Amino acid sequence: MRKRIYVLIMLLISSFTLSACQNSAQGQAEVQGAEQTSTVAVQEEDVSDGFEKVVVAQVVDGDTIRVMADGEKKTVRLIGIDTPESVHPDKSKNTVFGEEASEFTKGYLTQGQVIYLEKDTSDTDKYGRLLRYVWLEQPQDSSDKDEIQEKMFNAILISEGYANAYYYAPDTKNYELFSQLEWEAYTAQAGLWVDQGLNDESVKKKDKKQNTLDVQQEATYVGNKNSKKFHVLTCHSLPKEENAVYFDARSEALDAGYQPCSICHP
Repeated sequence: MRKRIYVLIMLLISSFTLSACQNSAQGQAEVQGAEQTSTVAVQEEDVSDGFEKVVVAQVVDGDTIRVMADGEKKTVRLIGIDTPESVHPDKSKNTVFGEEASEFTKGYLTQGQVIYLEKDTSDTDKYGRLLRYVWLEQPQDSSDKDEIQEKMFNAILISEGYANAYYYAPDTKNYELFSQLEWEAYTAQAGLWVDQGLNDESVKKKDKKQNTLDVQQEATYVGNKNSKKFHVLTCHSLPKEENAVYFDARSEALDAGYQPCSICHP
């Protein structure tokens, strides 16, 4: 009797093991099939000239990532931007704002995600990092402002208030747009701007320049601090900006001790 029970138990174990092996083999075949399908899809996709298709391996910090390209892991520094530090060797330079910027980047760029790299002028920096614009999708026109704002992650970081626009020649083809996006994020107090988490030196200069432009647009006359003459805005003898003073009314210029220009007769 005991022998019969033993035989039955062995038969049940053998049956279960065989079934498990078959299921495992089937699952492995399905995974391999999916990988092959994915590989075929990657190979078939047409990548435009000037772009390199890579896979995200790791987010280092807000403006630095690692990718898999041609079977190698490479470090990429996003160009045209700068985020606060979070992994600097000098820990005193790391800030909570850097950690927030890093988390923002991790929310957009995940391990295994396909992205597209675009070079400006330089290939690498002194640390051997690739200097690139990072696109979430391959653009139809890489110079189109709408596509840049929607698909280029460098621009998204600035627009959402997690990075400053950063001018570092010769990789500056998008600096003008990045600077404008920085200004818009600053005025909207987006992202880190609300807690003064970004460098505001550049936007303060822009703010001062904008205030000067506003004064110029509202003014009727411009005086020369050196000659003490004042002019209409269309005069050919206008002073340099550093010597200019603006007046809303003729009487205001006269009261300030300025004399009318003999050419434009304001």
